[in-house]
Amino acid sequence: MSSQPPVLTPEHEMLNWGRLILDGVPYADIVGARDRPSDQGWFEYWMSRADDYESLGEECVRAAHTLSAGEHYYLAAICVQYAQFLWFDDKRAHGQRRKVELYRKAAPYLTPAAELVELSVDGTPMPVFLRVPEGAGPHPVVVLLGGLESTKEESRLMEDLLLARGMATATFDGPGQGEMFVHRELSGDFERYTSTVIDYLVSRDDLRSDAVGVLGRSLGGNYALKSAACDQRVAACVCWGGFADMDSWDTETPMTMESWRYVSKVKTLDEAQVHVHQALETRDVLDRLTCPTYILHGMLDEIPSSFLETLREHAVNAPLTIVVEDEGDHCCHNLGPRPRFQMADWLADHLVTTDDSPAKEHTDG
Repeated sequence: MSSQPPVLTPEHEMLNWGRLILDGVPYADIVGARDRPSDQGWFEYWMSRADDYESLGEECVRAAHTLSAGEHYYLAAICVQYAQFLWFDDKRAHGQRRKVELYRKAAPYLTPAAELVELSVDGTPMPVFLRVPEGAGPHPVVVLLGGLESTKEESRLMEDLLLARGMATATFDGPGQGEMFVHRELSGDFERYTSTVIDYLVSRDDLRSDAVGVLGRSLGGNYALKSAACDQRVAACVCWGGFADMDSWDTETPMTMESWRYVSKVKTLDEAQVHVHQALETRDVLDRLTCPTYILHGMLDEIPSSFLETLREHAVNAPLTIVVEDEGDHCCHNLGPRPRFQMADWLADHLVTTDDSPAKEHTDG
């Protein structure tokens, strides 16, 4: 039985302990954010922590401690991500630029390194970060798709889970996200951007063209479903806390509604509702989804569980693995790392192993 999620204040939404910890934000910094002086703002606190970590990274580079340098630079980038992710003014733009700068410092020192690949769509630049596991290839590869305020620099720890299981990872910002936001608002053709990335991935000798997966978190789950439905090269799809349509607009929190307005580049919430309803509709293509698909849904999520029935009704040609967590919030961040391990294992089962037998639908929780 589903219970209603609590109404959260902006501060509570930003101080999402489960999400921050699982994305790599140190516990001590989260406590510091909660207990910071009353005259220090959220943005200022996290930008200060980022500056501190950047300084530590620079010290490590000078000492030739490159592994530690990469970790410090990444911590700086993730601090900036959570400094700016729910602001809708110049702080957001400044934070995005700073985060890109810091992650690019981290990229060559990560293990494995994050290779920057410069692609474009319709003449618009689209930077992609590719990480390939050590060892003989070619390797399966998973394209990670961010959510409403997520960006390509945020997914490093999820990438690490996939890399440890033998899968390469590719991350990018699509319309309305990260670096792409300055060029284009949220749009209804995100799958074109995913397919452009896949075009590049399948051209590489060190990656398997027959073992491409997509994993989308929150809004990225919507993008993953549509990308997999529209590109038959996708061999496995994970919809992590996602949805198939925006019929549930009225269940969104005020902060989330404002986020939709911001990424849609419209003036009013009414305009935003119309825009996202049109842009994020997938029911008309779900019958084209044929690859094994994993769905993770928390019953305490603001996204109604009726989404699962929509999938069963329309995604009739795909083997569905539906995992329902009765105590899970949005993306099940409150449940610790287990759901992430399970998603990574499922992708490995379908992309790394040689057993191509389709998964059968089941419901957990």
